[in-house]
Amino acid sequence: MPTYVCAVPPKLLSDEQKDRIAIAIGQRHSEATGAPSYFAQVVIEENTSVRRYLGGEPSDGHIWIRGDVRAGRSEDVRRGLIVDIARDVSAIANIPQESVWVYLCNLEPSDMVEYGHVLPPPGKEQEWFEGLPAPLQSYLKGLAAKR
Repeated sequence: MPTYVCAVPPKLLSDEQKDRIAIAIGQRHSEATGAPSYFAQVVIEENTSVRRYLGGEPSDGHIWIRGDVRAGRSEDVRRGLIVDIARDVSAIANIPQESVWVYLCNLEPSDMVEYGHVLPPPGKEQEWFEGLPAPLQSYLKGLAAKR
């Protein structure tokens, strides 16, 4: 369902901090949208060949997060989600909240396929889940049990 890609300067975060960020983003997405947290994919990229700049100056202390999410949620839900993610990541990374930038990109559910199935509109996750093959349901339930 949602995919959050976090661009992080190399060596800014420990593996434990990365794990905590992935968990926090999944939980925040679930709380804001009602979608199960195990649907949230989090990718943390530390690419040493990428240099990021602000105003022409290298920026070594920022984290950029882009979330591709299903369209159909209110502005209040989206605003609360990005503010909460920025706050959590700031605290976990021990950097100022001003150094965490979050962007949400809304995609129509009909423009996304996961697990071989077109995604449902927001609020229809349970119906979608129940229509999945039993082995896939079992796999997803296993992911949920881990949290």
